[in-house]
Amino acid sequence: MSDYPKRIQIIYAVVLSLLLLFVFLPITIGWKILGSILVFAIAGGFLWQMRRYRRVLASSTANIQFLTQKLDLLPARQRYRLPILMVTGSAAKDFFPEDLSLAESNVLVSSEAVWIYVDEFSHLPIVYDSLVAKWPDMLGRVGIFLALTPETEDKQGLFVAKLQAFRQSWVDTCRIAKYQMPVYLSTHVGLNDLIYDENNPLPVYWFQLLNQKLYLLDRYLSPITNWVNDIKIPTDERERRLRLRPFLSETESWIEDVVLTTLVNDKQPIAKCVPTGVAIYPTNQSIVHDNLMQKIWENATSLSLPNTHKIQDGVTPPDALVKFMPIAYPFSPISSMICGLVIITSLFLMGSMGASYWNNIKLIDRIQNDIHHYHLVPMGNYDEKKEALEVLRNDKTMLNEYYAKGEPIRLGMGLYRGLQLVEPLNVAMSDYVAKPPEPEKVIVEKTQVIVKEPPPPIRLDSLALFESGQASLKSGSEKVLINALMEIQKQINANPGTGWLMIITGHTDSVGDETKNQQLSFNRAMSVRDWILKASDIPETCFAIQGYGAKKPLVDNDTPENRAKNRRVEINLVPQASTCILTNEN
Repeated sequence: MSDYPKRIQIIYAVVLSLLLLFVFLPITIGWKILGSILVFAIAGGFLWQMRRYRRVLASSTANIQFLTQKLDLLPARQRYRLPILMVTGSAAKDFFPEDLSLAESNVLVSSEAVWIYVDEFSHLPIVYDSLVAKWPDMLGRVGIFLALTPETEDKQGLFVAKLQAFRQSWVDTCRIAKYQMPVYLSTHVGLNDLIYDENNPLPVYWFQLLNQKLYLLDRYLSPITNWVNDIKIPTDERERRLRLRPFLSETESWIEDVVLTTLVNDKQPIAKCVPTGVAIYPTNQSIVHDNLMQKIWENATSLSLPNTHKIQDGVTPPDALVKFMPIAYPFSPISSMICGLVIITSLFLMGSMGASYWNNIKLIDRIQNDIHHYHLVPMGNYDEKKEALEVLRNDKTMLNEYYAKGEPIRLGMGLYRGLQLVEPLNVAMSDYVAKPPEPEKVIVEKTQVIVKEPPPPIRLDSLALFESGQASLKSGSEKVLINALMEIQKQINANPGTGWLMIITGHTDSVGDETKNQQLSFNRAMSVRDWILKASDIPETCFAIQGYGAKKPLVDNDTPENRAKNRRVEINLVPQASTCILTNEN
């Protein structure tokens, strides 16, 4: 069979393997190169093996041209209709004349089949492959005919080994054909002296073994009993048929006990070879001394059965036996190639989806680690916080680019989950507090330096605003906040035309976990900022929020009274030129 479909499958598999290595799999370049070398090595091994098989095929079928010479003479419709039988075995050559050319002596065309001689069992797979490669229309219509001559065998163990070798060759041929090829079996037994008569020779018939019974292989498949007791035949011919019958029955038992048992024996770890048809031909020209059948006759009759008469030179093929040979419909080479490509594609999709899933998991872990690192950086470490913020901005830019232009193929395959990470990034970046600018303290007028001090901070008692350990404003805190807002407006009115940055800082005492206190102070400052935004027209850009926890106490945290003083929220107005110039309200 032509090997170009397999070459296409190998090339296709190599391309998809390289695509999987270099696009999908999250491995380093070193592993990718190593994987590429492995892929090319495996593909090269397959291609070398196919080329080597082609060479063996060419050397083993040097005379395959005789098939072309003979079959090319047949009409195309006859080649499409007739079954093809590869004839092998010790009696195979009896079907083919020896006085013709090589082409004519190895191929025989009968009314019901094309018979092709194969000299060795091991050549069956190679001859089949060559046949189907040259005539693809033969696919599914090729069978095997095993012709045996037990009278040329004197050792039963060697004969059984030959049958086992045939069974293995049949399995190998079926593996190439992709279907279970039908097998026909004929046994040629030398009963020539029983049939021979100088004045009135008995015609040579084929006998078929079916369901452990013998039938005459004629148009009606007559039981052998009817054939023997036919009232229309002369008495002497009936007597010869009666003498022939027990030998045929003994041959039938030997076929079942030795030949068929070997072909279906479970001890051989391959498929069972069950013949589609079994026939007996009661003549044979070649014998050896003390052969298998001679031993059977001597054991049964204590006499040797002579075989001195030569009935005919050639054997007519049993067309009636193979006339209705089952036709298989295996996949054509193109269909097999398409199925192979589908399987390769399925494996590639499974591998690419697995790699894409792993790549998405790594992307999610990396961005979550960036967010976690950002939250671990303290509020007061402005430089490191800014670097962590820049990493989050790069992550968001990357996700936005994936959203606008489409995610990379290594993250695709319907498994991309980058959009779920945008909202956590936005939430994390919204907590960022920029480093407050230094207050503008120095004003130079000629040679004098005038220091402009910022207004005093507005301190709010946390107990008046929040419940213990809470960051939400409690009921009744509006009065304190309104007074603070009025003080803010008073300081703004006292310095018209000045830009301000309103820094709201939260503070706690030293009781409790330091990290939780810092987060609580920050959340309380946020709550105060949010209330001022709702209650006034001050823009959000004028605020800076900080949470110091217990880092900046007013007094020592040694008494309950001092700890109460340290629990506070402070509002500082820092002068800042040309920034957040607020409108005075009367």
